[in-house]
Amino acid sequence: MRTNVRIALVLALAGGAAMLGVGPRYLAADPPPRCPCTDPTPSNANINPAKFAGDYGLHVCAFHVGKADPSLQVESHHYCTPLRDGVFQCVIFDKDRGNAKLIGVEYIVSDDIFKTLPADERQLWHPHDYEIRAGLLTMPGLKIDCEEKLLKGLLKSWGKVWHTWPDPKTDLPIGPPVLMWSAGKEGDVRKELVKARDERYKVDVDAIKKQREKL
Repeated sequence: MRTNVRIALVLALAGGAAMLGVGPRYLAADPPPRCPCTDPTPSNANINPAKFAGDYGLHVCAFHVGKADPSLQVESHHYCTPLRDGVFQCVIFDKDRGNAKLIGVEYIVSDDIFKTLPADERQLWHPHDYEIRAGLLTMPGLKIDCEEKLLKGLLKSWGKVWHTWPDPKTDLPIGPPVLMWSAGKEGDVRKELVKARDERYKVDVDAIKKQREKL
């Protein structure tokens, strides 16, 4: 990933929830209530769980589609952080509000790193180009100019997504982890899901698509 894009991502992450103004309650930077498990002890005195969670400050909203079963479609809220140059990791929730369920993880690598992967491993990774250009991937609360810089870096990136809570409508995470995918063409994501996203964030998918023609 290019240096200027990486810098922009780090700046966005540094702002965390204060900059983005969204995110599940337990990703906030405020310290959690004190309890026996978080009181300083020789083993955890240097660990701040709230600080760690706050590092995952970049909010990305996208739609995941089941690789084996495309009828499985989930609006997914990623909270991401850089791991090293060209590698990012995200925790995924089913919504950006309180009581959100932790439903999976996504790892993101640059195109250069993707090309070094074995052929069988590459089968587990999906591209981000289409969902970005189609307006299906957004960064709620981020200024347009900053969002565009980040999106340019993501255009040629690849993601590996596992949902450990396959159906967020269930009370418990039932079943084995599911490999999820991104939309690759018109119609891959149900219109009602996109409409609900647009209404919630007061955006328009067609307007976003038009805006991103210059990417």
